[in-house]
Amino acid sequence: MRLPLCLCFLATFWAALYLPSLGSRELQGEEARRVLPGRTMMQTGEWVVPRSAGEVYNRKPPLVNWVSAAAISLTGRMDEWTVRIPSALTMLALGLSVFLCLRGWLGNDKALLTGLMVLTNIGFLEKGRLVEIEALYMSLFGIALVLWLGLRWQGRELASWLASGLVLGVGFLAKGPPHVWYFYALIIGVLAAEKRLRDLLSWKHFAGLAVFCAVWVPWAMMNSQRNPLKDSAAVWQDQIIYRLGFHEFNFVNYLLQVPQSIVNFLPWALLLPLCWRADVVARWRNEGRHGQWLLGLRKGLLWGFFVIALLPSSRPRFMLPLNVAAAILVADALCGMGAVWLGRWGCRWRRCMAVLAALGLVVLLGGNLELITHLSDHQFEATGWVLWVMAGCAIMSWFARPPAQDTALTFGVSTAFAFTLLIGAFTFAVVPHRIAHDKLRPFAAGIARQTGPAAPILLYKVEERMWPFYLGMRCFELLDFKDFAALTHSSPRPFRWVMVEKKVWSADPERALLTGQFGQVSVETPLRDPLDQTEYVLLHFAEK
Repeated sequence: MRLPLCLCFLATFWAALYLPSLGSRELQGEEARRVLPGRTMMQTGEWVVPRSAGEVYNRKPPLVNWVSAAAISLTGRMDEWTVRIPSALTMLALGLSVFLCLRGWLGNDKALLTGLMVLTNIGFLEKGRLVEIEALYMSLFGIALVLWLGLRWQGRELASWLASGLVLGVGFLAKGPPHVWYFYALIIGVLAAEKRLRDLLSWKHFAGLAVFCAVWVPWAMMNSQRNPLKDSAAVWQDQIIYRLGFHEFNFVNYLLQVPQSIVNFLPWALLLPLCWRADVVARWRNEGRHGQWLLGLRKGLLWGFFVIALLPSSRPRFMLPLNVAAAILVADALCGMGAVWLGRWGCRWRRCMAVLAALGLVVLLGGNLELITHLSDHQFEATGWVLWVMAGCAIMSWFARPPAQDTALTFGVSTAFAFTLLIGAFTFAVVPHRIAHDKLRPFAAGIARQTGPAAPILLYKVEERMWPFYLGMRCFELLDFKDFAALTHSSPRPFRWVMVEKKVWSADPERALLTGQFGQVSVETPLRDPLDQTEYVLLHFAEK
């Protein structure tokens, strides 16, 4: 396959997996915590110290907040699709970077298969469709790794250190230091296999470290100076100690960390044992520098994985960046399997994938019977559904072709096809039923009906929640009135709507503070949080 066709091939799989129904589901997990500080940054002009619910939130660097704010500014919209599309785009950048950077080392077919594995594993797909830190930092880690491998293979050592240092520095602004450990575990494995560990003491490596620090150190210094709590260093130190200790230790979860981390690499985790087959290891040992790199990468993968996986407070998602290295090893091992093995197992494997693809197509059809009978009422959804049925038929025709002489690439593409169709079935058959049980959107819509669609609304001492996202840019969060002037510099209009918890409004000092600031209350509307049943009061203040 020529280069443009390979890029289109990867982009097509990415679009089929990461774009459908991207904005359909309500915010999940900690998505609001990643977006709302960005909204506050846009309102206050304070881009260095993140705030969530009016409170300084310094436990994570602000890259995901900056990215969310940039997406909202560029599109002029604040909805799920807008804030999630950057995560999806970083996954596309990762998949294309893997292919382009590794072609020189692995060859075209292996690099293409590696890029396909990177885009079509469960862990990456889950995080790549959410506003999550993991989507940014595992993509940036992967890009840094393949840049180092690709440039070093070409003999461009200085460029490999500088480029990887730059990308790792940006990744540091996403989550801090975890990905740096993975990077060095892997490259030390490669350097040790080449007997070139002394390169870590070279000026080229130190130049890369200087670029790495130059990216994030200025932000850290400004944050320490401008943080009103003056506790930045202590917070960051506590975060590291927290992950090394037993603060969130759960014995059952601890036992499941390694299995769950392997599940995150499905469906390709089923092929991981190939990397330890005697014939594969023997081949790598006889392939000179190419094989040395793979053996070193495998050793670094094991060290990087188990050191973090065995920490008491670790989580399976922490190991996600290593899926990139695992994909490199599996793709090379698979492409090195002989015709006899592929002839024996390739056909059986493709039949299993055909069964899974057929199951996905059945779910896709059966889960959309209502859509089929009411196409005119769901034109947008119907368009996506029809396209996916057409894709399903094309995929099934792929599996129906004669199995003559399967190759490693067709072996991998068959797996990716089946996985893609299963995800499509979930997207178009399951997600719509989940939307029917939304709670956050209806709650925010009820507030909007009370206030009108454009009136500014102030959330005063409202704890961190997800539903304020659905009030858009007109919603402001305040914890202390000393920050009021900075918060409202972009919205000089007086606030007529203020929302507080009922217990806050019941306290005489707070009631007097609010009425003294905004005037007399004309309407009090009781509200209840749909998730935890917290009681609020929506206040309308008459004009002074």
